[in-house]
Amino acid sequence: MNELIAKRYAKALRELVPEKELPDQLRLLRELQASFEAPEVDEIVRSPLVRGTEKFRLLVEPLKEKLDPRLYRLLEVMSEKGRLDLVPALAEILDYEIKRLQNRFEGTVEADSKLPKEKLAELESVLAHYSGAKITLKQTGAKSDGLKVAVDDLGLELNVSKSRLKSELLDFIQRAL
Repeated sequence: MNELIAKRYAKALRELVPEKELPDQLRLLRELQASFEAPEVDEIVRSPLVRGTEKFRLLVEPLKEKLDPRLYRLLEVMSEKGRLDLVPALAEILDYEIKRLQNRFEGTVEADSKLPKEKLAELESVLAHYSGAKITLKQTGAKSDGLKVAVDDLGLELNVSKSRLKSELLDFIQRAL
């Protein structure tokens, strides 16, 4: 439910702000989101005992000079409606929308050994050809018994593991006999 409401606020912000200014708005939202990660602030935001105007005064007012007037007004409306707790979700949705508009996405690669940059570039080009988007891959430190490539924003996941190949090969041999 909250995600649907946050999508409406993101849509409103997208309509108010030109596309080229959206990354700046996201950066400002990320700064505000960082303050929400403190347990004390999260408790204040979620508390029904603290009025919306007080939450707004504590969290958004100190950033008034940094914030774009349109974003400031949107946060003010969110505060009036008791929706300041949606700022982290709004930032995530806006981040996705910017990636979608720019047709650029990020993904992760998990492998049993570190892949050379050439192989990562080759994977990026294959995925770009397949998806029609610019994809940047980063290798994570997670170990896998094969290769796993994931681009969450596009819903792409490729997984090739030694154990799975072994079990499928054995199944194929058993069926052939």
